[in-house]
Amino acid sequence: MTFTSAVASRDTITRFVVTHLIAVVLCVVFVLSGTASLEAAVLKLYMSPTGNDAWSGLSEVEAVGTLARVHAVLKALAPVDVVEVHIATGLYLGQTVQWTFCNGRPITFTPLNFGNQRPVFDGQGADIWFGLSASAGADTNLRFRYLKVQNYNNAITFKGNRNDPNGWNGGNELYGMYFYRIGGRYSRDGSSTSAVGFQNSRNNRVVNSHFINVENFDASAGAIHALYVAHYSSGNIIERNRFADINGDPVKTRDASNDNRVVSNEFYRTGRDAFYLDAFCEASRPDCTKRSPECPSVGNEFRYNNLHGGYYGGVATFKFGGSSAACGPLAAPRLRTSGNVKF
Repeated sequence: MTFTSAVASRDTITRFVVTHLIAVVLCVVFVLSGTASLEAAVLKLYMSPTGNDAWSGLSEVEAVGTLARVHAVLKALAPVDVVEVHIATGLYLGQTVQWTFCNGRPITFTPLNFGNQRPVFDGQGADIWFGLSASAGADTNLRFRYLKVQNYNNAITFKGNRNDPNGWNGGNELYGMYFYRIGGRYSRDGSSTSAVGFQNSRNNRVVNSHFINVENFDASAGAIHALYVAHYSSGNIIERNRFADINGDPVKTRDASNDNRVVSNEFYRTGRDAFYLDAFCEASRPDCTKRSPECPSVGNEFRYNNLHGGYYGGVATFKFGGSSAACGPLAAPRLRTSGNVKF
């Protein structure tokens, strides 16, 4: 190789290295700027017991006082970004909201600077704390973290269209929540169906939460459940929760609510008849209010739960209501169980 060709080869190699170094630097800059953009694409709203609903909610010093105001702000702003609602510790009295705003991105309700104390929503006997109404057949992605909800007839309902299987909502999550004194015994209504209710609501998660003193008066104990999973509410996960002092059957599935998993929970003094109930309104009954016939749920699982006695005494692990053949041959067993321990 001549001296000239050697120099040319060295220059070619140098240009190659420099070109690729520039490409790597540009790639890193693009990734970092993309990450910063993702981090920036979060709308944060703030709530405080001393907040004012005349304020914007866009900073701690402009915190609003109610969830209803948070909802109004979101409806007005119509953000396409992730939303975080930061809730200061303290007591929020008599709040109730009917929620319809969803943008397909996560909307998280979480304590501000959470330590040992949760924000507490005390209904003072009101009907419901948080009611979602959404039936567009899309994930609503509401996420609730480490809040305490007490003294309501119902705490939360995720309501889709019970008459149309395609009119669902889903992808919601309750994590580390504390539901206390929920039901007719603690409200002005006198009777309740659930602490948390799912109606055509799918692929939700209820994890590491507490359901304590979920009670109707004894005459209507059979109507109340900590979790009522109804009307096409399928694919939900109920895991590592604590249920205590519930005078209705704590978990109920109803009407083609399939493939739900109730796993690794603790039950203490819960259930009128059973820890898990699957029942539906058969077409022959005159009191059914749904237009189309209801069907048994199938493919559900109840596994590895610790069962520490019923509310009034001994109860069954599970119970079925309604004929398994009401809608023809079952596509799967109504319930699969394993690993449950009765104490």
